[in-house]
Amino acid sequence: MKTLRNSLMALLATGTILTATSASALPQDWWDDLPAWTATASSCSVDESSGSKYEFSGTQFRYLGGNVSDYGLNASRNSNISITPTYKPITVRCNVTPVYDYVPAIPAAPGDLFGTPASWKSADWNTLIVGYKDADGISTNAQVSASLRKVSRATLGETTLATFNSNLSANTAANEDIKQFTHTFDFKNNDYYVEINLIRKNTTVATPVAYSVRLAKGGVAAIIH
Repeated sequence: MKTLRNSLMALLATGTILTATSASALPQDWWDDLPAWTATASSCSVDESSGSKYEFSGTQFRYLGGNVSDYGLNASRNSNISITPTYKPITVRCNVTPVYDYVPAIPAAPGDLFGTPASWKSADWNTLIVGYKDADGISTNAQVSASLRKVSRATLGETTLATFNSNLSANTAANEDIKQFTHTFDFKNNDYYVEINLIRKNTTVATPVAYSVRLAKGGVAAIIH
């Protein structure tokens, strides 16, 4: 029944979504539905290493004034020794609140002994959606990245499930973009969070901005002829 509901929601929502997201980087005919998790970037916890370089403004997480990333030098040896700068981001981490989906009961059919009782299960999200602005698009002077991470409560081991990188898109306006993934969420045994990192190499580019992250079940609507 849940699969049928998702399909119907996608078909019903398509016309509205096309208008609402026409200026964004979401795929054409994109849909997503409830239940979902969402957080504004300014509601997340700042890493202590970000010091006084960041600011919050409304929903936005960004560099403060003329601040830029600290950097060090990284040496690598191939046929020659090459020295490249490594830029340190400013960082916030957003706790993913457990969200459960209701699975309705299925009554027993005539002649059957048992039906299926109603139950709750962890939401089956498949998409990390990031609201951001990267003023230089695919150039590398500014970058917004976001990673969805799973933490095992038993071992504290961490696994990265999805990573978004703004430098893969030429879009320079405030917009939403996606990174899809496959994972079966298990809030009984794991915690989840999204880490957002901003890099600004110099002041020739405006500060990159992250303003939202969300997790949803989404996809591109099928076209029915």
